[in-house]
Amino acid sequence: MPSRESLDYSDPLDLLRRFIPSPLKFTCRIGTVHILVCTNDITLLPILPVQWYPNVPDRHAMEWKLIRDVDSRGPLQPPIVLASRDLTIITMGPACLLGFDRKSRELLGFVGADVDLYAYRKTVRPVLHQITQNAFTSSVNADVIFRTKSNAND
Repeated sequence: MPSRESLDYSDPLDLLRRFIPSPLKFTCRIGTVHILVCTNDITLLPILPVQWYPNVPDRHAMEWKLIRDVDSRGPLQPPIVLASRDLTIITMGPACLLGFDRKSRELLGFVGADVDLYAYRKTVRPVLHQITQNAFTSSVNADVIFRTKSNAND
């Protein structure tokens, strides 16, 4: 994980941390969806083939902005999903918060400092993939978006 100093961000006018710099950019594809991933932490980049298909319609593209939040502490907890027609929010305790705007096709995620690479790959990344796979369906069902029967830390 990058050093804390490289992830520090302090702007009193941006309490929600919406404008944290995310200089690392990566493109990938999950199924038929093309994704631009922007992040401030290289460990949050997906490990997928780097491909961009310029002839694919824009209606099958989306953007992920994944932020490593060094001020959020604690382990991942079982997910809680709040879904409406246009917005899906998934929280896994203070360690992870994901929000997906269906209209703008943007996913914003905050991952806490205590979420190591193993926990991220085992728990958070599958949720990101599930959101992406369901991003272009017409109906919203929290059971379809994410279902869990076990603790996120198992």
